[in-house]
Amino acid sequence: MGADLFKNVYLFKDFSPQELESLSSISKVETFNPGDEVFSQGDAALALFVIKFGTVRIRRSGKENAVDIAQLGTGGHFGEMPFLDGESRSATVQAVERTEIIRIDFDKLRSLLESTPSMAVKVYKALAVFLCGRLRLTTMDLSFSREKNIRHF
Repeated sequence: MGADLFKNVYLFKDFSPQELESLSSISKVETFNPGDEVFSQGDAALALFVIKFGTVRIRRSGKENAVDIAQLGTGGHFGEMPFLDGESRSATVQAVERTEIIRIDFDKLRSLLESTPSMAVKVYKALAVFLCGRLRLTTMDLSFSREKNIRHF
């Protein structure tokens, strides 16, 4: 189903062909039409997703407004952070166009990783590296914003 697509996703890039097939066997494809929500901010998080083809918009709602966080296309992935921390969804994801998404349920992924520790090491290492990169970008954005605000006054 998604073995070829998975090898281009950072979480699974170090998987062997057999490991990619194991991952593919626990995955399922879901189709979304324009405007359909994959999940909403605040929902319980039960799966992570890889875009087989199409486009989604990620949006976070605040008290007074909503902010578009990202738009992802084919090969993009989202929803992986709650796999680690068990938190609810921090944003809403909505299809922009007809989109096929590969869903990997957390419980199935955990079972697979528990039964294959070598796969678990690869996934957790990739998550750590990715989240470090995301934290660095956030820190740079905050630093830039702070400098800009200080210079403004």
